[in-house]
Amino acid sequence: MRLTFRKKALLFIIPILVLVSFVYTYDAIETEKKLTRKELIKRSEVITTLASKTGELPILSGNAELLRKTASFIKNSPDVAFVSFYDKKMNLLMHDGVSFAGKLPELSSSSPMSFFEEGEFFIFYAPVFTVRASEDIGIFQEDALKQTKETIGWVRIGFSKSTMKETEESIVFRGLMLALIFSIGSSIIVSILITIATRPLVMLSGAVKRLKEGEYPEIKIDPTSDEIGELSVEFGRMTRAIKDRELKLIESEKKIRDLFERVEHAIFRLDKDGNIVETNRKFDELCGGTNRFCGLFSSNMEGLRLQKAISNGMKNSEERIIGSDGNELIVLMSVYPEFDEQGNITGFDGYFVDITEKKRLEETLIQTQKLDSLGMLAGGIAHDFNNILTGVLGYASLLKSTVSETDKTYKYIDTIEKSASRAANLAQQLLGFARKGKYIMTKLSINDLVKELASFVKETFDRSITIVLDCEENLPPVEGDSNQLYQAIMNLCINARDAMPEGGRLYIKTEYYLLHDEKVVDFFQIPAGGYVRVSVTDTGVGMPPDVRKRIFEPFYTTKGIGKGTGLGLAMVYGIAKNHEGYITVYSEIGLGTTVRLYLPKADGTVEEKRRDRVMNERPRKGTILLVDDEEVVRELGKDILEAYDYEVLLAVHGNEGVRIFSENKDRINLVILDMVMPEKGGRQTFKEIRTLKPDAKVLICSGYGEEQYFYELFEAGAAGFLQKPFQHTELLSKVEDAMAR
Repeated sequence: MRLTFRKKALLFIIPILVLVSFVYTYDAIETEKKLTRKELIKRSEVITTLASKTGELPILSGNAELLRKTASFIKNSPDVAFVSFYDKKMNLLMHDGVSFAGKLPELSSSSPMSFFEEGEFFIFYAPVFTVRASEDIGIFQEDALKQTKETIGWVRIGFSKSTMKETEESIVFRGLMLALIFSIGSSIIVSILITIATRPLVMLSGAVKRLKEGEYPEIKIDPTSDEIGELSVEFGRMTRAIKDRELKLIESEKKIRDLFERVEHAIFRLDKDGNIVETNRKFDELCGGTNRFCGLFSSNMEGLRLQKAISNGMKNSEERIIGSDGNELIVLMSVYPEFDEQGNITGFDGYFVDITEKKRLEETLIQTQKLDSLGMLAGGIAHDFNNILTGVLGYASLLKSTVSETDKTYKYIDTIEKSASRAANLAQQLLGFARKGKYIMTKLSINDLVKELASFVKETFDRSITIVLDCEENLPPVEGDSNQLYQAIMNLCINARDAMPEGGRLYIKTEYYLLHDEKVVDFFQIPAGGYVRVSVTDTGVGMPPDVRKRIFEPFYTTKGIGKGTGLGLAMVYGIAKNHEGYITVYSEIGLGTTVRLYLPKADGTVEEKRRDRVMNERPRKGTILLVDDEEVVRELGKDILEAYDYEVLLAVHGNEGVRIFSENKDRINLVILDMVMPEKGGRQTFKEIRTLKPDAKVLICSGYGEEQYFYELFEAGAAGFLQKPFQHTELLSKVEDAMAR
């Protein structure tokens, strides 16, 4: 309820009047009560003194009848409830009046009177004296006659408080009535006076209300020299000034509103409780009709953001909010509190900028750079690993070829060879992730490859997993290495199988996908164009977001010990990048996962598969220059080739290789050239050798796999590629193919 000035004045003054009245009444009542008490006690003392004197004769004479009459006389006095007489040993001689079982106190005859208050009575005790004359003979003086007071008994009188209480009640009633009459009368008088005094203010208040509603009233109060008259004149001036100012404010507000609606920042205003009270067009476009500030956020920490805004201000804070379509938006948000003059919060102003796409681009770039860095590291590790394995695998295969299967050492050599092959396969997966493993690029049909893979999967996977194949007809070809693409899709199927331990459905789908506009998904910014898309979907356990972000990292796996190396998807990622393709992952917990490979479509038709050459029983003889900085590789190559009647020249690095080739170029039939060497790398060495002899046959060898510059060398006339580590049959086959060119 709104309180007017008149009501406030009444509520302020009347309680004060009532309070003063009742305080004064209370003080008067207490004073009268004290006087009444003192009067009763004084009267009681007089009666008790009289009783102690009138009781002397009856106690001395032992006349019980006289003592009773004396007690009856005293009891007829007002307020006397009972009278008791005792002898000097405190033995009761007579009691008249109401019974009182109070214990007798210890009394002293030297005290003229004792007073006690017990319950409903005032109890007075007084000794009863008698005066006796005695003769005392002195030695040095004449005989003297003395009088002495002797206590012969006690009197006890009980005075009732009832009369005093009745008097007090009368005092209280009379005082309250007077206070009530005074309060009511004074309140009426004050109300009349305040009403007369505030009548001009009521008229001003009505004018202010009309002014608030948009009118510009003139006050009809006679101007006087007092404050009210001056106020009416100033109010008229103020009304005219407000009218002019409002017209200017309306024009200014229109400009600000137009700017408010046109700006590309989402702007909002909140009340002190966090309710959204005003928004602009951009906010409505992004968030719709959200009413509660904390309801915007994907993680609802009720009140914490407002507390942060109150304490330090919330400036350019990265937040995640729920958009009007229910999707999550990443925004830079600023919220500023508004205070009144007393420092109390009245509301908040805020705005935010949608940086969702920018953030996703940043995350994509960071993740891509991270994977590329890991790829470089993985490639370096695989290169050194392959150099080490070259000697192990090569000598194991060479030794195995010289030992009969019945020999007891054959089993040991075979185990070494298989272990080295497994290690080489691991290195190949690392090279796949490092995007350094393409060997043979052909135009191939994804449908043929997927159908071949599906047949194998149906035969090898558990029968509880249903394979569903959906291939779009007349797909354009893609350019790539069939073995690597087959391995990439197979790895996706294996991961899908492992995600369905209780069985499920595995979908493999191929389709032509035309992307009209550039799209950012997962770790790639996919340019517009035509793609052959391969989708592998399972109905398994799904992945949480934190796992999904790391699945392409090498050696990261959620499988148990011994169930995975963590290189399968890393290799898929590397193969996709190596084929200028892209990969996306969508997964939900409990619903399954879909992985899609985007491979650029190629022009032309599908090429026929190459047939591998079969190594002759006995290679051709000739002279071979082996250039490699790893001693074990040089010695292994020499031992294998010399065992098959080749003459082998060795060079430690590129400079030495060029020198030896220059001195023996007419008799050197083939150069086996390592790509990564100190002092002079393989690429420069290749160019200098071909400068010395344009038709020189050079077999490229590397532990990295095919790198970008390999294609340049192949186009420039390189006779082939030998991947480290290699078995002796692989080396001989590559050498024969190269020399037959």
